[in-house]
Amino acid sequence: MSKWSSNIHSSQSEEGTEMTEIYGWTGKILRIDLTRKKITTVDTMKYARMYIGGVGIAARIAWEEIGPEVGPFDPENRLMIMVGPLTGTLASGSCRVEVLGVAPQQHPPCFSRSGMGGHWGPELKYAGFDGIIIQGRAEKPVYIWIDDGDVEILSAKDIWGLGTYATTKTLRSIHGDDVRVISCGPAGENLCRIAIIQTETENAAGQGGFGAVMGSKNLKAIAVRGSGGVKIARPKEFLSLCLKQSREGNSPHGPKSLREMNISGPNFRRRKCGFCLSVCSGMLWMDVQGEFLPALYTTEQMCYGFNVTSERGRIEARALVGNYGINGWEVSYGIIPWLQLCKQHNLIKEIDGMEIPAPEKPIRYLRDCAPVTPEFLAMLLRKIAYREGPIGDALADGACYAAERLFGGKGKPLLDRIYPRHAGQVEHWAGHWGPGGNIYWPMWLTTVLQWCVDTRDPASDTSHSWTSHVQRYLPKIGPYRGPIPPERIREISMKVYGDPNVLDPSVEYDPPEARAIPAIWHTDMGMVVDSLILCDSEYPRIFSSTSKDGMADIELMAKLFSACTGVDMSMNELRKAGERIFNLLRAIDVRNYGRSRRIDESTIDVGFNYPGKDDGKMLDKRKFLKLLEKYYELRGWNKESGWPTREKLEELGLKDVADELERIGRIG
Repeated sequence: MSKWSSNIHSSQSEEGTEMTEIYGWTGKILRIDLTRKKITTVDTMKYARMYIGGVGIAARIAWEEIGPEVGPFDPENRLMIMVGPLTGTLASGSCRVEVLGVAPQQHPPCFSRSGMGGHWGPELKYAGFDGIIIQGRAEKPVYIWIDDGDVEILSAKDIWGLGTYATTKTLRSIHGDDVRVISCGPAGENLCRIAIIQTETENAAGQGGFGAVMGSKNLKAIAVRGSGGVKIARPKEFLSLCLKQSREGNSPHGPKSLREMNISGPNFRRRKCGFCLSVCSGMLWMDVQGEFLPALYTTEQMCYGFNVTSERGRIEARALVGNYGINGWEVSYGIIPWLQLCKQHNLIKEIDGMEIPAPEKPIRYLRDCAPVTPEFLAMLLRKIAYREGPIGDALADGACYAAERLFGGKGKPLLDRIYPRHAGQVEHWAGHWGPGGNIYWPMWLTTVLQWCVDTRDPASDTSHSWTSHVQRYLPKIGPYRGPIPPERIREISMKVYGDPNVLDPSVEYDPPEARAIPAIWHTDMGMVVDSLILCDSEYPRIFSSTSKDGMADIELMAKLFSACTGVDMSMNELRKAGERIFNLLRAIDVRNYGRSRRIDESTIDVGFNYPGKDDGKMLDKRKFLKLLEKYYELRGWNKESGWPTREKLEELGLKDVADELERIGRIG
């Protein structure tokens, strides 16, 4: 099939811009049109100065190329798989990839993002590319093979229908054991809206349904091998920064050891991506016998698990969702609880003759749900992956879509506790339904604000530094007793956020900026993390238990970026880029999907209209709306519409965006 070698035209992109000596970036983004079987490159530097890389560059390309008429499974949808200037360097956490496009899991679909770690991103960088833009649809199943600068579109007839594990094994038998692979499983091929893109190390772009976008394009996998490196502008300075990075992770105590978790034996070990100094909280299980199916499983826990009646069944379930290419988070924390709620309300009793487990007492939070058997879970996952029967076909799209099709719509109100705004993703780290972890009043007001204005679960990149990191260093909040005294906390709060009240748990709704400022700050910094690209479990850090004054190096990301690329930039300047990127994402949401204050407000009514799970606190809507208005004011958005103003967009260098929004009558 089509073959292209970048060595032929290495000095010229499709825009015709001559390449100059650059550091950090490779200078080229691969563009593959599967319909036309055409392979070209885009000049990275056309976008890098304003948008950095990763999510930033993808957002700009989406603004230019994805209009409101483009649906998730349309050939004109762009599947963008992006790396950043720090990807593949020695910076801790520099292994990640961002995946963007019109996301089918979102309800309704909209342009959104997902991320994954592992080794695939650095390998793409070493092959000479800052990302891939995939458009069109192949006539028959294909995969993409990238061998340094050589790119081929090859037939996938022999791997179509395989699980992700067999896909990786087959492609490595063809191209070599050192090849890195991302693929979609049967769920993606069958256009399940909750299908994932998975790496050979089981890291996954789990949210958004981008595995189904691959399936809609008849794209099974992308295999890559790179032998290059990353040019560093100031290597000695950069190496010194990397070696001095903290190893403490998100919290003052770091992740628990296996001994602390009372886990031992040859079948368990800690895991981490190859570019992290901190050990991840996830765990690797090796050669564990399945509970229901006769197989040995080696799989990663990642950041979620299943409530199963046996430990081996839980491990088996994790391996099955990985192989099928299913969003296990959605199944474990959304679909199964929703089915149990439906059973409690007499809407359904069993599936394929197997009774749906459900507790006797009413389900109010995730912790109230009943465990399921390995047999039930294996059956449910198979039905979802292959769209078996009316139930499997409906659940393959996630609970929010299934609720519209099943039981005459009577199950829709039962989504309210699980899915904010019924937007397609389970509440996470906002103090209510349950998954993720515990966050205590009033700190969860900040994450609820982030939920109100984002297109997805914001905990993927913008909330973790607030929930997993900040609150655990505070002197007293919930059961946490952090190591830093109150007077020092106020000093750090003033230095980082410009307001001493931000880190004061006694401050609730008033003054409103105390809750709005961190929602903006951590979101903008999250955009920086997603564009450099780094790991949100590593950045940004506010506190450090290893420094003398208890404060982390807030300028670290800017120092790493400057030393790597030779483009000197302060953290304030880098955060301004993050602000630009999030405003551009908001503009896409406003232009393409009519996002407004009305939609933002609906998040409060559906998803956060019941007492918090950790503290029993009830959100006061009247008071919360003042927080939302303060958020809009500080953002430079119109308070009535929630739309960015011309003044703000022009301040960020987005005059053309302001002109377009004004043309369609949606400027703030």
